[in-house]
Amino acid sequence: IVGLELGADDYLPKTFSTRELLARLRAVSRRATRPPSGAGAQTTEIVVGSLRVNPAARTAVLGDQPLALTPVEFDLLASLARSLGRVKSREQLLEEIRERNYDVFDRSIDVHISALRRKLGDDPQNPRFIRTVRAAGYLLINPAAEPV
Repeated sequence: IVGLELGADDYLPKTFSTRELLARLRAVSRRATRPPSGAGAQTTEIVVGSLRVNPAARTAVLGDQPLALTPVEFDLLASLARSLGRVKSREQLLEEIRERNYDVFDRSIDVHISALRRKLGDDPQNPRFIRTVRAAGYLLINPAAEPV
């Protein structure tokens, strides 16, 4: 878990099969060689309050400050931004971002959401951007559209 919190995109437990290692290496290779404007990527900037996400340029800016995001954090933010206001389950996010099947014990999405919230200055108890929907998943909200 500490490795994921420090920015690692994946980990492999000490007892693993060669097949699993090769599958993970192929997945990393696919993500690394994917063009920035891959299939389904928007070419325009997505604006959510003071947050601007540009999937084509793979940049995110909060106010006037660029955000230093890991590739997985950026993919997660871009996915939520493309689905603004709609809940995405952990399973959907894991399959889309990590390109692997969902495991009910896999909490890596939660770890990345936590890191993303820190970088956005989001308080999990009173979120401005990323809201947790119990037993459903996460959604990106527009703070400007929220009722007072």
